[in-house]
Amino acid sequence: MRRMLIAAGLIFGSIAFGQVKFDSGRYEIMGVQLLQDYQDDSAFYYLPKYPRLATNEDGTLEFLCLKYVDPKGQASGGLFHCLVEFTLPPETVLLLEKELQKKHQGARIVGPVALLPAKKEAEDQPGSFEVVSAVLNDKAPGGMTRTVITSGSAPLTPGSKAAVAAILNPNGATLLWNSLSGPTSDVSISINAYYEAVVTAFNARVTCDVSTVYKHFSSIYNSQHDYTKRQIRQITDDLQRTGDLKVESLDRGAGLGIKTDDMAKLLDLITSKLTELMFDTKTGFAADPEREAAVEQGQLLGRKERSWLSRTFGGTDDTKYYTDDQWVIKDRKDIKHNLFTINLSKNGTVKVPVSTAGNIHGLYDALKDDPRYFRIVNMDDPAFQTRTIHFQVDGDFVDSFADTINFVAVNLRKKYKSGQSDVTAAIRFDPDTVKKGTTVQGITYPRLAESGKDMMDYEYQVVWSIHDRPSIKVPAGEAWTSTQDPAVSLVPPFEKVQIEIDADRQNFKDKSAQTCVVEFKYPLVGKSQTARRATLRQATRNQRQRHPCIATGQGQRRSTGRPGSTRAACRSRAIG
Repeated sequence: MRRMLIAAGLIFGSIAFGQVKFDSGRYEIMGVQLLQDYQDDSAFYYLPKYPRLATNEDGTLEFLCLKYVDPKGQASGGLFHCLVEFTLPPETVLLLEKELQKKHQGARIVGPVALLPAKKEAEDQPGSFEVVSAVLNDKAPGGMTRTVITSGSAPLTPGSKAAVAAILNPNGATLLWNSLSGPTSDVSISINAYYEAVVTAFNARVTCDVSTVYKHFSSIYNSQHDYTKRQIRQITDDLQRTGDLKVESLDRGAGLGIKTDDMAKLLDLITSKLTELMFDTKTGFAADPEREAAVEQGQLLGRKERSWLSRTFGGTDDTKYYTDDQWVIKDRKDIKHNLFTINLSKNGTVKVPVSTAGNIHGLYDALKDDPRYFRIVNMDDPAFQTRTIHFQVDGDFVDSFADTINFVAVNLRKKYKSGQSDVTAAIRFDPDTVKKGTTVQGITYPRLAESGKDMMDYEYQVVWSIHDRPSIKVPAGEAWTSTQDPAVSLVPPFEKVQIEIDADRQNFKDKSAQTCVVEFKYPLVGKSQTARRATLRQATRNQRQRHPCIATGQGQRRSTGRPGSTRAACRSRAIG
């Protein structure tokens, strides 16, 4: 039995350190739950009521609500950003510990309860961290928020924080701003998690109390007077047995989802063994004690014989009998008391859900004059101004994208004398873009508080890609073109020539010619190009045709007088 109980203790008596109790050891002080450690009765863990805004090391809140307006003073939008944590300040923990010690001597708070995030099993189930707000909702049709970003996970470990950030449209910015000034705002932070607690799934108490009492009393009185003898005997035997076997069992395994079959079998085994011991009258608790004999041989003495002196000097005379009174008394008590008690328990862990939410409210009234938290930004500030440069493909070369030009790319660079990092951007025109009618594109760069000429100056590069030809960079190499122009016309680094062909109809008749085909060969980026043909027929009334040709040569370009742009246009005539 002892070995069996030790084995049961080894199997069911080990629980991981740091887990809290579920059935007992719970206090609520100042609205904060304090849970007792399963193995250390003096150690307690706290569970905060709700999440709160995080603070920096200097005590300032990690919170920002910004509203920006256009130059006319009307709301144009806003920005909301905050960090959230699920813990208690150190000074609050010390105060809780003092109050706890009034209820539990020697108690100490060792930290927050270890929480695990709740998993989002379905789309309609909340995750471990949720922002509950009608304004901060970018999924609602016609919502007032352009973008909402959250860190996604609840700040359940010490020192962790969750982030919420949102860009608001004008209506959302105004509504949220006013909401934060009331006792309850439109922004609540919800945390869904759970902690593991130790619970008694099976508890049984077996008590066996067996008593056996044996009482024996015997008395004998013997009186001898002369030759008479009278005996009085009184014997009393009494045997009493009492037994009490109590079995109290509490099985919560089915409700908690914990298997307790092994403990039930162990309880049945112990109960059966104890029952056998109670009713076994030979070797068990109920065995009869050794009985006491009422009167044994030699306990009652006979008549007293004559002594040697009397026989020697008394002769043969009979000695007169004398009175012989005798008492034999026996009184015995034999008590056996057997007390057996055993407790069987099986502990398991259950997941205790924690669902709480905190509302961000009253901040505006308390912090409205502090620009670290609330401020209005005028978008007319030079720091927010931008400038857009437009680049347009020259109309004379739009049709060249169909058979000659692969694409043209533009790189723009803006350098700041104030020490800010350079801004670079790029655009591209290809045949598909031009075919859709997009011949103008813009590049925007920020002003960043610069003014005058410093703001206007920028640099650009143009790269032309020609069919079956190497790309041409303007300007060549790594150079950049510096200018202040608000718009730039993109003209290829070659000339476009239009040839007019006149044919005499009478000559066709005189020479019996029905058709005349004129083929053009011209240089393009250092290579000969043969791709243009013109066909003249005798039956055609007007025999004049115009045919465009593209000729190469950066040296053949003629400037149009516009900075950073060139235009090639010449006309020649050939008579066929």
